[in-house]
Amino acid sequence: MQHKKYSLYKNGVYLHDFDTMTECSKWLENIIGGSLYQGLSRIRDGKWIPDERSQLFGYEVKTNDTEES
Repeated sequence: MQHKKYSLYKNGVYLHDFDTMTECSKWLENIIGGSLYQGLSRIRDGKWIPDERSQLFGYEVKTNDTEES
């Protein structure tokens, strides 16, 4: 079984899996609008935690282990 590379969460609740960050950002852009790739990448890399005024507040991107055991 092939696993998706990234998982998107909102306030700890799983939303969806994606193969690329581009897919992830485009999916979320269709829901909340804006250009979100850079912000989601910074969240994924641990370089930014959105504050309450940000449209990305509460979102988290997790990188999944794609290796099969």
